[in-house]
Amino acid sequence: MLHYRLHSAQQKTDKLLVMLHGFISDHRTYEAHLNRLTEWANVLVVDLPGHGQDDSPISVTWDFDWIIGQLDEVLSRYSEYRIYLQGYSMGARVALYYALEHQDSITALILESGSPGIRETEQREERVKVDNARARVLELVGIKVFVNDWEKLPLFKTQYDLPEKVRHTIREQRMSQNPQRLAKALKDYGTGQMPNLWPKLKSLSVPVSIIVGTLDEKFVNIGRDMISELPNGFLNEVSNVGHTVHVEDTAKFDTIIKDVLLVN
Repeated sequence: MLHYRLHSAQQKTDKLLVMLHGFISDHRTYEAHLNRLTEWANVLVVDLPGHGQDDSPISVTWDFDWIIGQLDEVLSRYSEYRIYLQGYSMGARVALYYALEHQDSITALILESGSPGIRETEQREERVKVDNARARVLELVGIKVFVNDWEKLPLFKTQYDLPEKVRHTIREQRMSQNPQRLAKALKDYGTGQMPNLWPKLKSLSVPVSIIVGTLDEKFVNIGRDMISELPNGFLNEVSNVGHTVHVEDTAKFDTIIKDVLLVN
């Protein structure tokens, strides 16, 4: 079963906010939000396979079906709660996959910088090659070289303007990960391994709140395309931030989460 931590709400409530982190991170990415978010809900932070304190067996394939089975096992322990499922980037892909399979189990879905997968088979196959190549770097040269390269990706350019203390915390989390387990995560459930979920979006009846940063043009466009397919979707475009909205504008991120918790 996946590793998780429960942070109880500051007042009695049956709302449970479940938060899934992105690649090369873990549940600690949400620590700065816990004081605010527990004003409105209990908060369950989860380590996805290969990250943080997760001890998922390496003898099995961590594909999306296996992961959501593990997540469902965790959430079954909280069946008396109304579940609000949130995910960032990689975590958003897992959250969306879970919601499509178990939408009767959740009250609302929150996707930050997420995607329903790559539509075209050829592009998906190319992404598998990219994910496998990155995994090979992790296996051969270790975490430091990989993190140095990862931080130079255009996707994270907007993080350069963050306060030094925040950037140090992010780098510490990245450097603390196990490179062999990260490599397996990339190969087993990287972006290229995600099925094309675009055709299934119309079947998702629960409220879906999408969060993107306006400086992250690729995911702004993905978010707008998703909204056109979702029966009950709302797009939050957060100004002057990039891919990691929850890091780059914590106050706005918390306000969006608050609104979802209070309205649904």
